[in-house]
Amino acid sequence: MHRVRLASRSISSTAGRGVVRVSRRRLATEASEASTATPKKKPRIFRRIFWATATLTGTFYVGSTFASFNNQTYYNFFNDHVPLGQSMLEYAETHHWDTLTVATAIEYTKDAIISVQRFVTDSINGAPSAIENAKHIAEQKAGEAREAAVKTYESSKERAKAVASNIKSDVQKAEEKITGKQDALAKHQEQQIADELLQLVHQAEDALAGKIPPSAASATSVPVDTAKALETTPEQPPAIPTPEKVVDNVYTEPLPVGFEPPPGFQRPTPPPTKEAPPPEPPAALPLIAPSIADVSDPIVKHLACTIDDLASYLKSNPNAASQITPVLEAAKVDLSSLVERIETVKDEERNGLQAKMDEQTREYTIKMIELEMEAQDKLDTQEDEFRKVFDQHQVELTRAYREKLDNELKTHLEIINERLKEEVIAQGIELQRRWIREIKVRVEQERGGRLAKLDELSTQLKRLERIALDNSVYLDENIRIHALWTAVRALSSSALSSSVRKPFREELRILRHVTTAREDPVTSVALDTLESTEVPDVGVEPFADLASWFTTSVAPKVSNVALVPDQDAGLFSHLASHFLSSFRFKRHGLVPGNDVLSVLARAEYYLNEKDLDSATRELNQLKGTAHVLLSDWLEAARRRLEVQQALEVVQTQATLASLLLV
Repeated sequence: MHRVRLASRSISSTAGRGVVRVSRRRLATEASEASTATPKKKPRIFRRIFWATATLTGTFYVGSTFASFNNQTYYNFFNDHVPLGQSMLEYAETHHWDTLTVATAIEYTKDAIISVQRFVTDSINGAPSAIENAKHIAEQKAGEAREAAVKTYESSKERAKAVASNIKSDVQKAEEKITGKQDALAKHQEQQIADELLQLVHQAEDALAGKIPPSAASATSVPVDTAKALETTPEQPPAIPTPEKVVDNVYTEPLPVGFEPPPGFQRPTPPPTKEAPPPEPPAALPLIAPSIADVSDPIVKHLACTIDDLASYLKSNPNAASQITPVLEAAKVDLSSLVERIETVKDEERNGLQAKMDEQTREYTIKMIELEMEAQDKLDTQEDEFRKVFDQHQVELTRAYREKLDNELKTHLEIINERLKEEVIAQGIELQRRWIREIKVRVEQERGGRLAKLDELSTQLKRLERIALDNSVYLDENIRIHALWTAVRALSSSALSSSVRKPFREELRILRHVTTAREDPVTSVALDTLESTEVPDVGVEPFADLASWFTTSVAPKVSNVALVPDQDAGLFSHLASHFLSSFRFKRHGLVPGNDVLSVLARAEYYLNEKDLDSATRELNQLKGTAHVLLSDWLEAARRRLEVQQALEVVQTQATLASLLLV
């Protein structure tokens, strides 16, 4: 019987382990195929190096350009020794980087980001669709991996259920075999006891009849209690009788069934029987559900609960528990390894998908940056085209307004001439009528003395002719003065009152043409001074630009070199002056003194009072490095003052001519 149990146990454990090993090999093969199906992409080293180099180069050039505007020494070094440094400085000066502040840069950056974002969101429709496609592909792959894992779970579940059913059937068969053998053994023992009882009855009958053989006494055995004999298990060996002491009043002869020994005698005590040791409690069966409590898969949990239910069923049958314990241990180990492998497959799939998503995110980010750069190039090109169109349109508008002004001037001159002619004609007609009336009256009054009155009439006629000539000269001079004032106002509006710098060569030519008719030497000298320079071709700086230039750029730079000596100034002097300038207080108003800061304070005061001449005179006193930094600003201020003084001379002459005309 023990051999049968060992054989069934070995068969069931071998079958269970074989099934679990097959499922484990299949899962390992599927996981390896899934892991080898997604090769890793090689890192793009060249692209990273290119972008890093481009970023560092751009940062160096832009930062060096801004640093050059704040340091003259570094400006010279960057301009002379750094490749493309001069081009960067020219570009920065053209686009007014030297007057750029932090707030303006932030505003420009915000506007550029907003415009690029709008352009990208309006014009680029390929990136979102590509992202959606990649997302859809990733979801499909995740679904396929999930379905494969579910199939693996289902197959492992079916196999585990098959193993559990096989184990259960083996246990039931083993129980049936054990129960059948126990029943047969019990029947065999009952039959044997019945035969012994029948033999004892026959011996008792023979003893009563006096036919006891000599060997019967020795062959007789003590009767065994039938109830105790039935209660013995087949596994226990028969009790061995122990030698007893011989007692006189013990009736050792066999008695028939239902008879008592004679008086004075007693039956012999039955031999003591050894009590069978209590069976050892079966070992506790291992539970699988607590060991995989942290698993999130419901199928694996259900399988573990099924195996634990089987273990609880086997616990109610202690005879089969010892056979199924190794199988449950193997199932627990295999199920734990299966759970670990499934979690590993999940992690690998999740990591693979995450890596793919990261790679696609990097690719689309690079594409987005490239598209932004292309969009910025397009915006720059479009801005240049718009600027060209705007300049051309401005030139056309200027030409159209100039033609319109010339036409209006011609029209006004013609109207004035016509009006004057009409007035002269009307006055002539009136005079003629008056003369005719007077002549008639005088002829009627002085018929007798006509010759005496002819001299008086001729004198009056000459006086009238002189008045007419004076009126014509007065009208011509008035027209010339009006044209002169119109030309002066046009030149002043174009050269001095404009908010931007623009050439005024054409207005100067018109003023020159108007003043040539009057032959004024003072006006001619002033206009010759302007025509001999290139100022009419390039224009002069507006007063607001000069003041802003001085306040934001020139004054801070000059104050930084205020402590630099006029001669033999070195790098250390510039650095010390620049460092100490941040610890000085700024002066305001008409500060006395000839130092650089006092001169700057007085110049700033005069500029606030719109006195450019006094500010220029104050700044012209500076020497050394401060004078070098102020040279460009002083040159622009002198040009404006020259034009302003020439126009003041012309206006003075025009005012004098108007007063003389009155």
